[in-house]
Amino acid sequence: MLIDTHAHLTDVRYEGAGEIISNMDADGLERVISVGFNEFSSAYSVKIAEQNPKIYAAVGIHPSDAADVGQGYLGTLAELCDSVKCVAVGEIGLDYHYDDTDKRSQMRVLIEQLELVRSVNLPAVFHVRDAYGDFYDVIKKYRSNLTAGAVMHCFSGSKETALTYADMGFYISFSGSITFKNSKAAEIIQALPLDRILIETDCPYLAPTPHRGELNYPKYVRYQAEKIAEVRGLPVEEVIEITRQNAYRAFPRLN
Repeated sequence: MLIDTHAHLTDVRYEGAGEIISNMDADGLERVISVGFNEFSSAYSVKIAEQNPKIYAAVGIHPSDAADVGQGYLGTLAELCDSVKCVAVGEIGLDYHYDDTDKRSQMRVLIEQLELVRSVNLPAVFHVRDAYGDFYDVIKKYRSNLTAGAVMHCFSGSKETALTYADMGFYISFSGSITFKNSKAAEIIQALPLDRILIETDCPYLAPTPHRGELNYPKYVRYQAEKIAEVRGLPVEEVIEITRQNAYRAFPRLN
């Protein structure tokens, strides 16, 4: 059975995600982690998780939302982390993709959330885009806060960067972008230890080929397993089982 380790079930296009959840067995989905990107989506993800046995949540402030956080956001996130259905703090990190990025706010909120990670002792789920240098500097300084481990979500860096974080014990998670024609992920997938690999959809974004450009769904995580199986020369069911076991190790509350 498949585990989608990073989905955004709170997206309005899913209308509460009822249809996705009711079809999980038919779609071969064992677990889905709904990931927050601000206070509202984090709380909503926990609510969905608490109402559905096969759904879990991660809570955090996405770097693109860092400039808009309220003063009490850390307390809100800490309370959400108390839920047994909350498996991680995330997605958090740095994203310098756009020219008008408020780097100072992103850095401040990342560091504040790394302190939260330490205090709640949950894994961290990191979003990093066009900011790997600054992110590495932060991780070097705050690595001791990551006692429960970490995941590099929707990985978009180099093979060398992936191996660096895998050597630190991080998991490297791949989205539907690895199925795109121009993807260079194959050499990274080939180089990584299999016990460091996770699969995700990041839905509603990044629908894999052959659904590129459409609304993405957790069931499409199978395409990532198929691509990894192709690259590694393994049966797809073996990759599904490997990534399933990896997910349970990466997120101990995922039971």
